[in-house]
Amino acid sequence: MQPQSITELTNHIAGDVVLPDSSSYDAVRNVFNRAGSPAAIVRAQTTDDVSTAIRFAREHQVALSVRSGGHGLSGLATNNGGLVIDLARFNGVEILDPARHLVRVGAGAHWGDVALALASHGLAISSGDTRQVGVGGLTLGGGIGWMVRKYGLTIDSLEAADLITADGRALHVSAQEHPDLFWAIRGGGGNFGVVTSFDFHAQPSGEIVGGTVIYDPADAENLLSAWAGSMREAPEELSSTFVLFSGFGPQAPAQIMVLLCYAGDDEAAANAAIKPFLQLGAVQKQDLQRKPYHAMLEDAVSPPPTLRVVGHDGFLKTLSAEAIATLATNYGQAGKPIAQIRALGGAVDRVSQEATAFAHRGNEALVIVPAFAPKDASDEQAQQIRQAAWQPLAPLANGAFLNFLSDASEASIAAVYPSATYARLAHIKATYDPDNIFNQNQNIKPAPTAQE
Repeated sequence: MQPQSITELTNHIAGDVVLPDSSSYDAVRNVFNRAGSPAAIVRAQTTDDVSTAIRFAREHQVALSVRSGGHGLSGLATNNGGLVIDLARFNGVEILDPARHLVRVGAGAHWGDVALALASHGLAISSGDTRQVGVGGLTLGGGIGWMVRKYGLTIDSLEAADLITADGRALHVSAQEHPDLFWAIRGGGGNFGVVTSFDFHAQPSGEIVGGTVIYDPADAENLLSAWAGSMREAPEELSSTFVLFSGFGPQAPAQIMVLLCYAGDDEAAANAAIKPFLQLGAVQKQDLQRKPYHAMLEDAVSPPPTLRVVGHDGFLKTLSAEAIATLATNYGQAGKPIAQIRALGGAVDRVSQEATAFAHRGNEALVIVPAFAPKDASDEQAQQIRQAAWQPLAPLANGAFLNFLSDASEASIAAVYPSATYARLAHIKATYDPDNIFNQNQNIKPAPTAQE
């Protein structure tokens, strides 16, 4: 981009335009899983700023990245030589209708701040694991949180959204207004516009009972089998993740972690639901306690400076004996990858598979394998590490969950969506972004028009 054009952009932005020579540039140019060197970062203050930045990127034909929390594993919320729209200032939390528990949340807010703000109103949204994750990216991918079995995915609580399209229009989308676009943004990622705010139906929530139980990893197969059986009998109020942690040297030895969250403040009911999970095997340590929902969210842990995450994920229709044996044999031991197994079911399955662009309802579990590659590894090397870590599960798993994908290749995106879902998304993309301006994401290319 030419200096003259940058000056033109700066003159039309109410927020800040951060350039490589700005004192704040190094603090905002990188994201969780990737370093970037964009030509300019627009720290938008108004929706007009967002529209202006989109038009500028179109006119100057530069890469356009959009960042809410910057925790997307693909690293595409930054770029080299292009423009980044930073939504950090779109961070408000507003109660729109107290009787209906309808709340408006800015796309640039962090879920930890949102959970804390809603707690003062006795409300919560099931929305991710960590405080620093952004509202925008997590919601557009589907969103999975600590009350997923009770209240479903984050998108299952979404009632409307405000977004700016590729041609700079501001639209309010819902089941009544632009319903095709509303369908697409519930699981279709950042392909269809820059969402600036979301309207959610929050849930009444006082305190929850939750925390972590740690087991010795020596009996992984039996522990995992017992956990799966207990989850099949557990009430929907209980959500859980089973972690086969392979360790990071003597300071962080291999262990098995069972994370639990009971979405309700009836302590007797919570204790009864949790009791089987304290009897899976010999407990080494546990920190289960009654606490506010926001305290269940932890601080995000960045990978070491020398590494980046190149993980993959997929769904298991059932935690079969074969799947359990495969997980116990290939993950969680020293020198082997980590695996996280998240129990699904409950409210997730009560939404029709066609109702949203997230189309993997009806699976018992989601498995996430966060492999690591050297920071300076080539894309090809990173891909090899990712594929090797996932290979034992590949024959057993189906689909993929956008929120945990590090790879943005066409093959990975094709795994996220059944063919009919992908085709519908591609047609909606052709309507709202025919030139594929929003391509710095897990990209869905616009369907060809009749003239092409």
